[in-house]
Amino acid sequence: MAKHFKDSPEQRGRAVRQAPVHRQATARTSRRDAYGTYGSQGAYAPNDFDYSHFSAQPKRKRRGKTVAIVIACVLVALLAVGGTCGFMLYNSVKNVKAQAQSAVTLAKGAVSKVKDGDFTSVASDLRQLDAMCDNIKDETDGLLWTLASCAPVYGGDVKSARVLVSALCDVSDSALVPLADSLSSATPGKLFADGVINVSVLQAVADSLADAAPVITGANESVQGIGNMKLAQLQDYVDKAKSAFSTLSSAVDAADEVAPLLPGIFGADGQTRNYLVVAENNVEIRANGGYGGAQGIISVTDGVMTINDFQPKISMGIENALPVTDEEEALFNYATGEMGDDSGDALFTPDFPRAASLISQMWEITYGDHVDGVVALDPVFLQYLLCVVGGTTLPDGSTMDGTNAAKVLMHDVYWNYDDTDIQDAMFSAAASAAFDKVLGGLGGADLKTLLSAVTKGFDEGRFIAWMENADEEALVKKMGIDASLPDASDTSAAPVAGVYVNNIRGSKMDWFLDKSVSLGTAAKNADGSTSYPVSVTLSSALDPAEEDSLPWYVTGVPKGQPDWNVERLAVLLYAPAGGSITGLQTSGDLAPAIGPQELTHNGLQVFNSVINLKAAQSITFSYTVTVPAAAGDQPLTVRSTPTCQDAR
Repeated sequence: MAKHFKDSPEQRGRAVRQAPVHRQATARTSRRDAYGTYGSQGAYAPNDFDYSHFSAQPKRKRRGKTVAIVIACVLVALLAVGGTCGFMLYNSVKNVKAQAQSAVTLAKGAVSKVKDGDFTSVASDLRQLDAMCDNIKDETDGLLWTLASCAPVYGGDVKSARVLVSALCDVSDSALVPLADSLSSATPGKLFADGVINVSVLQAVADSLADAAPVITGANESVQGIGNMKLAQLQDYVDKAKSAFSTLSSAVDAADEVAPLLPGIFGADGQTRNYLVVAENNVEIRANGGYGGAQGIISVTDGVMTINDFQPKISMGIENALPVTDEEEALFNYATGEMGDDSGDALFTPDFPRAASLISQMWEITYGDHVDGVVALDPVFLQYLLCVVGGTTLPDGSTMDGTNAAKVLMHDVYWNYDDTDIQDAMFSAAASAAFDKVLGGLGGADLKTLLSAVTKGFDEGRFIAWMENADEEALVKKMGIDASLPDASDTSAAPVAGVYVNNIRGSKMDWFLDKSVSLGTAAKNADGSTSYPVSVTLSSALDPAEEDSLPWYVTGVPKGQPDWNVERLAVLLYAPAGGSITGLQTSGDLAPAIGPQELTHNGLQVFNSVINLKAAQSITFSYTVTVPAAAGDQPLTVRSTPTCQDAR
């Protein structure tokens, strides 16, 4: 005991510092007890320095228990906060879903209006949609969604949803609303008035499309980059969104290619464009529709259109006939020099760019006007348009409208007048009057009805065009109204076969012609090619009892001469690029008078036959069209000469 008290304080401190760590701690916390205690009377009494009296275990247990309680409390608090946040996130998701459903409904309505040509209220609808998108984005940009995007497993789905919302907002704010504002001015009443096209409106639409295209392209790239979702329901939404964005991007890209060319086509910046309009006559059928019995120039300067008088066909004379190729000579020159001599017979070829080039050259040589483009349309298409804009009165006092235009132009003119000069004059006057009415009446037309009529004419091949400018011709091709033959070297393109008919007698008997083309089920071949059964039937709807009442200028040959009552037709069957026609057979009331002969045209296989069709007779051509393997699974389509049977 004495030894402890002999040590100096410094020595005692040194001894404590050199002791083991747990003993140091005990000594520090219990120093007073190590050297003595105060008794009940307050006297101080030293004790032996015995470390066994100072065990730290009871204090460690109490502290561990305290830590556990604190951790438990924190966990409970976190769970409570997490539960609250989860509940709030659940409500937020419900809110976003409800707004999204409303937005989808509004968007579908806007799309329907655009398809119908109702641009007047689309801008208002898209502004509402834009406001909904902003609300959804504000919601998904909040803290709850940010935290949720960091969660394991489903955090990626939340991030993808936010990407989708952000893309939609970008498109809505920067593309759809400005574009809709421009389209609201693209109504017939604002685009057309008294034969004038509002070029500034077209320019505004073109500018809006140019601004919208990169925004929509970027948004589409963001959406297409979204990966697979963990939640199947979200995956379904994302798949639909990808499809919708892809469609929108493609549509805007296509429109952006078209719109910038439109102002120039309609004579913007003071330029004058001359378009030769050819009125085809389906009762004297040609591969592209009908004989071009009348044509005239429509000039456009800064949107102001001037319609010049329509002129009858142009005859160059054999000595001045334009040169044709050996293939064209073999296929289309049924008499000497017709295709290069006669503007109406230039339409014998189913390759309209070639026909248009010949016709424009003939016009420039004859009348001196430079031709920037050629448009060919038939009386059935004019009837579709007159259904929209109303009727017109002809020089003889008769009325032509949306119910009878085809009959007036392709029947009554020939039944009511026996002088061919009067017939040609009436046809030209009727065509000119129809154009005057159409161009003057477009401003008051219902856009939905107008678009329906135009689309129907396009689909049936009753309105076709060629432009001298290469960029504008590319636009015509994109619109599907170029009526050109397939490029024989492009075997990977969508395959197109052809069925064309030419009247080679000069009669008007094709008023009675019925034509049907049937395409059977495709069969895949071992080499990757695909074969289709094809059936083409040509028949005469003429009642034999009416035959004797036909005027000679309808039959083309006076009664009593051989075959005076025959409808003489050349039938041309074209294979697609890189494809073939095999197994050609005929059946019915008659056999071909000539052929079938196998020829070529611009690298395409062609079978040419001549038939003499009489009243109530029919003939069927049956054959197989094989599409090359390079075309893949693209389905075969058949382009065919339009007839007047539906308007009869």
